[in-house]
Amino acid sequence: MSPASLTDKLVVSPCSNPEMPLDEALAAYSQIGFTRFEVFTSWAKSAFDVDRDPAGYVEHGRRYGMSFASMHLPPVGDDLADSLDAAVRAARFAEAIGAGVVLFKATSRPSYIRAAGRFLDATEGVRVTPVLQNHAGSPISSLDDFREVIGGIGDPRMKSLLEVGHFHAVGVGWREAADLLGDSIALVHIKDQIAAQSVPFGTGEIDLPALFAHMRSVGYTGDYVVEMEVQDRQNTLRYLSDARRYILERCL
Repeated sequence: MSPASLTDKLVVSPCSNPEMPLDEALAAYSQIGFTRFEVFTSWAKSAFDVDRDPAGYVEHGRRYGMSFASMHLPPVGDDLADSLDAAVRAARFAEAIGAGVVLFKATSRPSYIRAAGRFLDATEGVRVTPVLQNHAGSPISSLDDFREVIGGIGDPRMKSLLEVGHFHAVGVGWREAADLLGDSIALVHIKDQIAAQSVPFGTGEIDLPALFAHMRSVGYTGDYVVEMEVQDRQNTLRYLSDARRYILERCL
């Protein structure tokens, strides 16, 4: 993959600077070379309101040379009807802002299994790819959790996210996870870490060049979302700039 084509696959996550409002985040990330952004719908100050006009967000991104690659959906919970409806509406919003991948979430593994088929049917004509995300401390934390949810859903329309950092945080290597998830992987989140702590790229325990080489070898052509949640948060933007350069120089 050439540097230009890999640049097009790099996406920045607002989890890196959750304190930044949208304008500030888009301006800062654009300045250090990112052109694509992962959208949150809660928690971060840059979160999108899916009840607003999506065209306004698209125009907002254009001002900073940014487009939107993927989006976190609100989780489906025990109140299945209302929360599932909210997730479906959010998926349609994601399509309208140009985000091709949506992160499908639920508050428990039974809720994942119960809601997934209905979500997939309701979004059949929506041009987004839904993925399951592992996250330390969430209903999908381990490989066994993933096996249970994937097996329970039993529908190849539901794809998966290879969340490298959160697998590492629970003691699972990216290669073991990638082997389990196989060609269902439609999105990759990357960090470098020491144990559960995010560190600048190239200084931790995760072999990112090997990860990129493996994903190329299995034909993966999707995005890589760059995340940075370091202890010295005042240096986050510099570390993100360094991470982008590290990927382009070391991970081809």
